[in-house]
Amino acid sequence: MVVALVLAAAIGSTILVSQAHAGEKGSLAIVEVNGHEVRRVSMGDSQAARTFTVEGWQGSSTFEVKGGRVRMIKSACRDKVCVGMGWVDTSGRSIICLPNRVVIRVTGNRKSGGVDTVTE
Repeated sequence: MVVALVLAAAIGSTILVSQAHAGEKGSLAIVEVNGHEVRRVSMGDSQAARTFTVEGWQGSSTFEVKGGRVRMIKSACRDKVCVGMGWVDTSGRSIICLPNRVVIRVTGNRKSGGVDTVTE
């Protein structure tokens, strides 16, 4: 019983912390392949369109960063669900290609000295 309560509290606090910046406009795309970070890309609104390719588990995945947004435009996976996700620009959102083991996480800027989460 105590273990279940501790586990529930840990899961709850993790969700709260991860959602602290959700809804903010993202400023950085973090690309991971098979759980390892391989690239960080700035998502500034004023930057020109840029494309990047990473090698995943099944082959290449190509994504585009444009106007403060990111999207997967091509992937080696069969179903192309990741390509169909479209543009993502909100902190806390991700584009996930499970078969190719590629994840693009959108994060925002943290202001130093700011409050992460408030609990009572």
